[in-house]
Amino acid sequence: MGAYEGKARGRCEGTVLEGRAGLAVALALGVAALAFMALEWFLLPDQVVVQFGISGEHYGPKAVVVLITAALGVGGAAWLGVSRAKTGLLLSAVGSGLALVTLAINLVLF
Repeated sequence: MGAYEGKARGRCEGTVLEGRAGLAVALALGVAALAFMALEWFLLPDQVVVQFGISGEHYGPKAVVVLITAALGVGGAAWLGVSRAKTGLLLSAVGSGLALVTLAINLVLF
């Protein structure tokens, strides 16, 4: 019978960045996701190197990659802005990170 009985939560549950700080971070992450989306759209070739696909192809259309990374980044930022959920922060960071990796792989390596 400890003080924490009945309060067990997963590490992805809960809220972060309460108040104006959370809104500012969510806004900054949303702007970063939109900036990455614009960079991907203008800098990537029409066929983008991706590491997944049902048919085994290593290339995919640019529009799909841009939409996936933008949806993760902007969607996560919106989720963080509305609910201050840790999951929103994680999704937005993953979306921006994925966009950065996609740009690096396609522009630097290939």
